[in-house]
Amino acid sequence: MWFYELQRQGHSYASGTITFSGGPEFGKQTQVFLGPTPMVHLNLIGDTAESIAKCFELSINAGSTGVWARADGAVLTITSRLMGLDGNAVGISANTNSTAFTAVASGATLAGGVDGIWRTDTAAPVKLNRAARDWNAAFLQALKGYGILATVSFSMELQHGDDTPQAGIAQRYPNGDPVWLNTPALQTNFGPQSTAFWQAVYGEMADLMATAGMRPYLQFGEVQWWYFAAASGMPFYDSYTTATFQARYGKPMAAILSQNTDPSGLVDECAFLPELIGEFTSAVMTFVRQAHPDARFEVLYPPDVNDTALNQLINFPHTYWTPASLDSLKTENFTYTGDRDLNKALASIELPMQLGFGRSQSSHLVGIGEYTTPWSQEQRMAAGEQLDSVVLFALDQFCLIGYQLPLERGARRSGFMGG
Repeated sequence: MWFYELQRQGHSYASGTITFSGGPEFGKQTQVFLGPTPMVHLNLIGDTAESIAKCFELSINAGSTGVWARADGAVLTITSRLMGLDGNAVGISANTNSTAFTAVASGATLAGGVDGIWRTDTAAPVKLNRAARDWNAAFLQALKGYGILATVSFSMELQHGDDTPQAGIAQRYPNGDPVWLNTPALQTNFGPQSTAFWQAVYGEMADLMATAGMRPYLQFGEVQWWYFAAASGMPFYDSYTTATFQARYGKPMAAILSQNTDPSGLVDECAFLPELIGEFTSAVMTFVRQAHPDARFEVLYPPDVNDTALNQLINFPHTYWTPASLDSLKTENFTYTGDRDLNKALASIELPMQLGFGRSQSSHLVGIGEYTTPWSQEQRMAAGEQLDSVVLFALDQFCLIGYQLPLERGARRSGFMGG
């Protein structure tokens, strides 16, 4: 869902002009064509080039949905209502049926339309757009009516994120390229601009939950450094991260080329990078709790994509993500499920408890797949651990594949044999 406000940067609407000159001849018709559609004005006594331009302004604005017009003296400017390049296809022309009175178009079509780029409006006073607010408010109220608890999650991704250095929100590779995922989405960083945006997003969602009569429960959904390297290296090199590291350690951050890099020679980097994640989540929780002191938080952590020595160090801030600071640690492992590796899936399920989280603070998310993947066995294993919750992801996949409820409780059979 595009939960954020959008703005279109660098776009312009196509426009063109028709310039009238001379004296209109009484009783003759002046025509302006918008594509093949004519608009006709019968010249009246007393008409001038200026009055005819004004008449067409009024006629176009009263009857056209594809363009609008403005008269400045004898010049009629016609502007497309279609954004960007599409407006350049609108034809314009004029015919005065006179030699004493002329009309000259700026071109055969409107011109100057530029598509521009849709970007997340991080400066909008309200971050969640109207559709997202209304939909979530109605959904949360419905869940409340059914007595169903809800957790709302945000990841670090923005499909329309501004990837310019000036915006300051993108994770970046060593060569300066922003981190774009194939979803497609921009992976945001842990700098001040990004933090301020996400604080407001989480705060507004907490407001919606509270209004629906729910205690706010918010999830940091895979709030991580991106897991994989590009050609130039790992994604730790936005200006805030590199400048902060330089100031703290008095040296530039090492060039880390791969998620498979041996972390033993990166002691400072492996201490610093997870700390930024922890500072980010702590800042969001503190911000939300100013308005909602009872708000609860959980972290969604994927052991599968963090299954390298480096990623395990840089993507889990142990001093911040503790049983004292979080209400739940939830794991997920789509790769292990897809690889049919139940041993690793079980290790993922048990990870929160190995990190000191009690069963009531441990959760697991199971990725639903086609029937040959062991997702149902994984679900039963997680349920057998008596975790706080076991979540199936996602409802649309469950329905589209056609699975039935209730889920199987086990694959074993029992029988009585004897006489």
